[in-house]
Amino acid sequence: MSAEHTFTIAATWDPASKEGTLTNADGSLKVAHVGASSLGGKTGAPNPEELLLAGVSSCFVQTWAIFLAKLQLPIEKPALDGSCEVDKDPAGGFLVTKMNLAPHVPAALWESRRADVDKTLALAEKYCIVSKAVKGSLALTVTPKPV
Repeated sequence: MSAEHTFTIAATWDPASKEGTLTNADGSLKVAHVGASSLGGKTGAPNPEELLLAGVSSCFVQTWAIFLAKLQLPIEKPALDGSCEVDKDPAGGFLVTKMNLAPHVPAALWESRRADVDKTLALAEKYCIVSKAVKGSLALTVTPKPV
């Protein structure tokens, strides 16, 4: 089965400085990354947990915007706050155990059209590509690439 859409990232890591870079294929994304300071890394750049949360959050807010428009709910610039929790993994190391997305909904809209807001959020959750991946529908493979 071939993928209809393929996205790529090149990742590097320097153990001495505890920093790396992430770059996408067209060069529009080039960002430093570090290990989380709370896990022995350092500050000054996003860590993998924040990058994972950023991917879920950006996908979800974009998908939510589609359904807000379809149901004609007046939120001009959809926004949300995201958080994730990392705990010890019983198998060793650490594990992202929970993600929470808190979409911003104007109070008046929440009061007057709560069922419609809930429907847009349910549809966004159902169709967001990245949130589906973190929920377990992802097949991860690791294949060495001799260079």
